[in-house]
Amino acid sequence: MTRLLDRYVFRELTAPFLLGVGLFTFFLTIDRIYQLTDLVVTKGVPFHLVLQLLLYMLPSFLAHTLPIAFLVAVLLVTGRMAYDLEVVALKASGVSPLRLFAPFLAAGLVVTALTAVLTLALNPWANTAFQRQLFTILQARASTGIKDRVFNTAFGQFVIYVEEVSASQVGLRGLLVADERDPKLSRLITAHQGRLFTDQENRRITLRLIDGAIHESDVGDPARYRQTTFALYDMNLSVESLLKSAPRIDKPEKDLGLFELLRTARELAGQGQIATSHFTEFHKRFAFPLAAVVFLMVGFPLEIRARRGSRSLALVGSLVIVVTYYLLLTTLEGHALARRLPPAVAIWTPNVVFGIVGLVLLRASAVQVPREGASLFRRLRLGWGRPAPTLGRSVRRSRARPFWAPRDSSYLVDRYLLREFLTYLGYGVGVGAVLFVVVDLLRSLDRYFRVKPPLLYILEHFVYRLPAALYEGLPLIVLVSTIFLFLALSRQHELTALKAAGVSLYRVSSPIVLLAFGLSAGSVIFQETLLPGLNAMGEEVDRVKIRGQLPRHLQRRTQIWYRSSEARFYRIELLDPAGQQMDGVTILEINPNFRFLSRLDAARAHWTRHGWEFERGMFREFTPEGGVEAMPFTLTPLELEESIETFTQSQQPPETMSFRDLRDYVNKLRESGHQVEKYLVQLYSKLSFPLIHVILVFVAIPLALQWPQGGRVLGIALAIVLALGYWVVSSLAQSFAKADLLPPLLAAWTANIVFAGVGVSLFLRTRT
Repeated sequence: MTRLLDRYVFRELTAPFLLGVGLFTFFLTIDRIYQLTDLVVTKGVPFHLVLQLLLYMLPSFLAHTLPIAFLVAVLLVTGRMAYDLEVVALKASGVSPLRLFAPFLAAGLVVTALTAVLTLALNPWANTAFQRQLFTILQARASTGIKDRVFNTAFGQFVIYVEEVSASQVGLRGLLVADERDPKLSRLITAHQGRLFTDQENRRITLRLIDGAIHESDVGDPARYRQTTFALYDMNLSVESLLKSAPRIDKPEKDLGLFELLRTARELAGQGQIATSHFTEFHKRFAFPLAAVVFLMVGFPLEIRARRGSRSLALVGSLVIVVTYYLLLTTLEGHALARRLPPAVAIWTPNVVFGIVGLVLLRASAVQVPREGASLFRRLRLGWGRPAPTLGRSVRRSRARPFWAPRDSSYLVDRYLLREFLTYLGYGVGVGAVLFVVVDLLRSLDRYFRVKPPLLYILEHFVYRLPAALYEGLPLIVLVSTIFLFLALSRQHELTALKAAGVSLYRVSSPIVLLAFGLSAGSVIFQETLLPGLNAMGEEVDRVKIRGQLPRHLQRRTQIWYRSSEARFYRIELLDPAGQQMDGVTILEINPNFRFLSRLDAARAHWTRHGWEFERGMFREFTPEGGVEAMPFTLTPLELEESIETFTQSQQPPETMSFRDLRDYVNKLRESGHQVEKYLVQLYSKLSFPLIHVILVFVAIPLALQWPQGGRVLGIALAIVLALGYWVVSSLAQSFAKADLLPPLLAAWTANIVFAGVGVSLFLRTRT
């Protein structure tokens, strides 16, 4: 019997554990899909290289998701066993809670072993392989570091502006290159055309400039100026500098192997240098895998006593346990890095504390078994604790109502379906909120540890960020709710009964479809009214309160390049919004062939109510024959279209702006001669995205009816596959638009058109 019990527990744990791993990993990697598809489609990087990048990311994600997914599986399984009185039945058969704990513990040790393999071996190798693979991609496709109509800073102290990058990613047109290696020398190079050549053997990238000129001036003495024209000019760019565009590695010790990490730590300690971070990382690799076991020791005795509603509270319980553990671990790790605690004590204390709490709870569960069995039987005999109402019971209750109540008889099915759907939707919103908090904490705990913000600021961060996250995740929640609803209708044969009564599938689906339209309309209203403000306040909390930085419009910035129109470029050494002035200003006017028409250099520019005043500088005009006419000045006013707000105003990312704000921004860019295709895709997406709620309903209903005996695990898996498919199609379409292979309007609606066609086709082919 005991072996049968073990196999039963293992089988029950497998599905929710795998689902949890897939779900948490999906949410951690979903934001990388667009970046990866952009590399494949727009930049021409081979698909297998990009796929390898994704595979190298997975070990670091899985090291966090495995323990959390196991905790969720334990809480779900033990809660269900307690609610279904299986724990009471096992106790009556002589199986104690400690014996029931044994298969859970065995499963926890397996998860611990898997996590240990990741932290001890795979993660350092994967991190190193990721950087090496990224180096290979950037070396083979140097143009991935260059985007058109953007001031590219991926090449160290070279700033490269390209008017247009050819489809082959090799040919360039309209180049402005600023060589900022020497702060005492202003060196600007313009060229009508350019080419990129890669020498993989020597790790060198050559930028060949064709038909251009080199302009050099002394920063300290503006009168000293030299212009040199050329027909062909080669510049060598550093390959290593391309890696600066990749994610920065805050903790290089994470890339070291276990023995190399320990050896490096001992060498640093022997040399009298600080090796605390290395010793801390060494202990974390052994302590972190045990999180699965300590989560089990706390979660199992708590959930085995759970009463009704345990399933809905499982994820909430997971959130509390996980957040408490990680907050304790991060806080103590901070004390260790500050050398206020030994690394071993700091890293192992959370495991010890949770282990002791778990032992106490296990002891309590072994001594005193919950009494919910007898109380549940008594409630059942007295008519309490009835199961959730089904359609049949609702019909029987409706017959007891007076005959003069036609509304109940006419709209009973609609009210029942909407009530059940809204229940699933409410649970989905709750689960989505928990998932967002957990994933966001996994990403941000290190930052919170470094800056140590007050708890109130962290709460404000979630208050402002959570609604936006739920807005983005609402289509997935609608999809899961629809699948759950129609799976339940099929499994309980309620849909068959409705069809037998003459109610078609179209009539059954109509209230859900109408509700989806209502959600789409509400999403549009939320997007246009509340979302921009919430994002602005969230940005202020994250940037100003938590990181301690000034607001964007008040921050002093250095080495700014700005293109205000098709012919005018600004280069600003220092921008001081508070003082309403700019230091080290250069204004360039160029022709369509990227030849200088005029150049103004000034030590300072001050903004007044009458306009700009430039101090101590030189104004130069360039003749078609190559001559230069220079006019020095001490103080001169200058009328420009650009004001101080042009350079200081904070511009939100397009995805956080409302449709009207983004439309105005696109019009402004178009008027100044900039390319706006990628912004047009995002603009049209703000119209297409809300309609995905309705489209996913049409897709979910026929697919749910294809597997009438499928459970909720199958429903969630199906929803994840559909959501992943939608985002992949959408990302591919946007990448094709950036590569000028699709019109922006069509790219924004491609995913909707594809899935609407699939959904309507499946819906019409389903038996009604």
